Amino acid sequence: MPSLNRFYLIPAFLLAFTVAAVAEPIVLWPMPQPPAGTPVDAFPLPHVGSLYRLQQNIFEARRHPVDLIFDGDSVTDFWRNGGNTLWQQRYGALNAVNFAISWDLVQNCIWRLEHGQLDGLHPKLAVLLFGSDNTPANSASDVAAGITAAVADYRKSCPDTHILLLGILPRSARPADLIRARITQVNQLISKLDDGAHVTFMDIGPKFLQPDGTISKELMADFVHPTAKGYQIWADAIQPVIDQYCPKSAVSAARTAAGPAVSTNTEAVTWPLPTPPPGTVVTTFPVPRVDPLERFLQNCAKLKDGPNDLVFDGDSITDNWQRSGHDVWAQRYGAIKAIDIGIGGDQTQHVLWRVQHGDLEGQNPKLIVLMIGTNNGGRNPADICAGIKLILNEYESRCSNAHILLLGVFPRDHVAKSPSRDWIKKINRILATYDDGKRVTFMDIGAKFLDPDGTLSAEIMPDFLHPSAKGYVIWADAIQPVIDQYFPKTAAAR
Repeated sequence: MPSLNRFYLIPAFLLAFTVAAVAEPIVLWPMPQPPAGTPVDAFPLPHVGSLYRLQQNIFEARRHPVDLIFDGDSVTDFWRNGGNTLWQQRYGALNAVNFAISWDLVQNCIWRLEHGQLDGLHPKLAVLLFGSDNTPANSASDVAAGITAAVADYRKSCPDTHILLLGILPRSARPADLIRARITQVNQLISKLDDGAHVTFMDIGPKFLQPDGTISKELMADFVHPTAKGYQIWADAIQPVIDQYCPKSAVSAARTAAGPAVSTNTEAVTWPLPTPPPGTVVTTFPVPRVDPLERFLQNCAKLKDGPNDLVFDGDSITDNWQRSGHDVWAQRYGAIKAIDIGIGGDQTQHVLWRVQHGDLEGQNPKLIVLMIGTNNGGRNPADICAGIKLILNEYESRCSNAHILLLGVFPRDHVAKSPSRDWIKKINRILATYDDGKRVTFMDIGAKFLDPDGTLSAEIMPDFLHPSAKGYVIWADAIQPVIDQYFPKTAAAR
């Protein structure tokens, strides 16, 4: 298991993708592929949508000593929902952590284990329940191979930890459903992992079944995830093992001896994003954000549906065209092949990364409207503008026919005089120099949002940052002459 300081798989992916992006076919997310003959269930694979959740779990696990781990997919993850009260009663005093993530397949769990989840942890007991989401589509032998690999990773990473491996719980309302038979086959195969020393196998599934083999909605409302009563059955079934390895008296004694709760895991926890070399300006160093990666993929998929003539890009102010500005967008740009790829929270370096990793692949729009920089708050205006200049360069090199409408950063804050207003003015003065009279047009429309005394109206920007529907009308009216220049048909239609 690599240390957290070497937690760098994602940068390796990014480097690989940078090379792949100039070749055919273009791969939007550089997922590794299992070698021929390798069961997909046993091949470590990250789940894009859960990367941010993994980061949160890692941070949480390092806030205090960990004696008890639960891990798996949504069946285990939902201890936080229907089983939350019981969790606090049974495991709240046991230094317990729940690493399970909804929608994770076995291979996603394996990837988590091999990339930092268990680093620095020395639990006494790990309760594992993997495979439910794999069983509908994959063979029993492949699912069992994945679970075997996950158990092996736990054994390797935490050799002193006892493992309580649970059989996959029954699912489906019908006892004769094929998935029931497959679960039985998987459980028979993984029961052989019980070695009488380090791994205990326990199949608690029959406790959820009625005499006729059906599952009561009182125990599993959707026939997959336990209800509060279902988690009670689970907790009661495994309590003897919990008591054996994590007795409350022993935990209490250890806490008393140790004094105030302080994490024993002092190793710095960082997400494996590329780190700017010393001396590099952060705003100019392309780096992805973990939490909206799935949104990035969705945007790339939409872009693949066909070429777009008009592209809006930026942060939440642009992103909210699809919310507060939805009706205005439909009226003004509905007849144009237009797309909004802005992502809330993005800074200049994030947009730069997106453009370099698939945002505009296969696109050659007539016009790109960019407004970015407000989220780089506190940074040197010159550094922020340097990042924006790199984005413009990427647009120009990737979209040979595109004209770029670069908007000045919008005003923020209610009052006319504030540090943020002064900072934005400095940014916009530099951005104005990027207007070359050819490919790039700079336009500062910020004053159109202001009252005569320079204040921002809550009617125009309710939070003094994001436009309301009226604010998006102001935006649309301000840039309409440029829109008409590149899309004259829409001008004639108005």
